[in-house]
Amino acid sequence: MDPDYRVPSVRQIRSRLRLRHLDLLEALYAAGSVHKAAAQLGMTQPAASKLLVELEEAFGVPLFIRSRRGIAPTPYGTALVQKAGVLLADLEGAREEIAAITRGAKGRVRAGVLQVAQSVLVPRALARMHEENPGVTVMLHEGTSDLLLAGLARGELDCVIGRLMQGSAQTAFRTEVLYEEPIYIVARVGHPLARSTRITAATLARQAWILPPPDAPLRQRIDAYFAEQGLALDVPLAESVSLLANEILLRSTDVLCAMPRGVAQHYARLGVLTILAFQPPWILPPVGVVIRADVAPAPALERFLQAVRQDAARMREQE
Repeated sequence: MDPDYRVPSVRQIRSRLRLRHLDLLEALYAAGSVHKAAAQLGMTQPAASKLLVELEEAFGVPLFIRSRRGIAPTPYGTALVQKAGVLLADLEGAREEIAAITRGAKGRVRAGVLQVAQSVLVPRALARMHEENPGVTVMLHEGTSDLLLAGLARGELDCVIGRLMQGSAQTAFRTEVLYEEPIYIVARVGHPLARSTRITAATLARQAWILPPPDAPLRQRIDAYFAEQGLALDVPLAESVSLLANEILLRSTDVLCAMPRGVAQHYARLGVLTILAFQPPWILPPVGVVIRADVAPAPALERFLQAVRQDAARMREQE
């Protein structure tokens, strides 16, 4: 901290801080102008300037640098606006939960879900939730691991369910392993290899494939495996992690695809795809749930997590 500044105590800050200050902070950061921020919030420029002075006095540091071209955040301002975003997102989450209660519901959960959990774990958990806690609404959000974890850090999500990739165990989060899951190789029903019991790495290398993108952990393990066998796959028919697109391609062509066991068994039970009699040694990180470390789970989230844990236990029994 700059020795010229003296940051007040938390008690002093809390006695002076209002939500309107945080609204202004976000508007100033986005607009880069007191005039534009004031217009956005429906107040006069002098009123906005007064609020900014109060905010800087509350924290004891300059939050923005003023110039003829507008304002720019100082390092203190940048740090504070990030925290303000989390606080305001938490407030919105509380508002939504209270609104749900007024409608006769019991809560709302905002869950980020990666594809590995979309087909089996989460649908089963939702069915259990509907039966045991019909008043809880679960809002599902799809995206990449990086995007969903960023949303969790900002307070826009309550949890993320998927593979616990390296880096997801940072101090801002709490992680919980749910289960390990092997990889299966699938093909259309009636594929020439569907009934074969003598499949080798060389056999697989001669086939057409749908593969994950080159930077995906599973793709890197697949490429490394065939390289270790002195083999190489041809250019894949497609590079995709879309379950819907992969299913359509698999059903209409003689391509192969690697899928997590739960997803592969789901399609096999439906009679859509078949699992080949070859168990590849492609190990991936476990499936788990990530929540914020600095916030205790709300009752609705805890009920949802309990449903997820119960169905994850069923999946562990299959190992």
